[in-house]
Amino acid sequence: MAEIEYKGIKLGGSKLLLLVPLLGTIGSGLFFGFEFYKDYMNMREQIASYSAPDLSGIRQELAVQNETVDAVRKEMASVRLRVGEIQQLARDLRDDQRSDSAKIYKSIGGVDRRSRQADADTRSAMRQAERTLRSITSSASERFDAKISSVDEKLDALEATLNKRLQRALDNPLLKGK
Repeated sequence: MAEIEYKGIKLGGSKLLLLVPLLGTIGSGLFFGFEFYKDYMNMREQIASYSAPDLSGIRQELAVQNETVDAVRKEMASVRLRVGEIQQLARDLRDDQRSDSAKIYKSIGGVDRRSRQADADTRSAMRQAERTLRSITSSASERFDAKISSVDEKLDALEATLNKRLQRALDNPLLKGK
């Protein structure tokens, strides 16, 4: 292995591998320390030579902006007032619409109830008319059947009478010789 000897100190390969990063770390630490010190000194000079900027122009701009903000506030106050009036008008319209809707629904309910009652009355009248018509039809049918039966009986009686007369005429001995 490689060895380095310096003033009687012998360093082998594994010790060299530890020594190189250690020296790099110490060197970079010193470099950044000096850079930090240099930046600190530059900043110290800048702070010592600092003079406050002239803010009079900014103050004038702020005054103009304050006037503008005041004008906008006044305008917003009038807009808020107008919005409040419009909101009240919208509430009134909504309330009127609700009351009108309630009246309409109440009227529709009344019409619906009357319609259902009229429907029920019509159905009842139709049922009554059907019963009356059946009764009249049944009564007329019974009378018609009775009259037909009476006519049938009279025709049967007439037929029987005619048959008897015809038989008597046929049985008449006076008529047999001719």
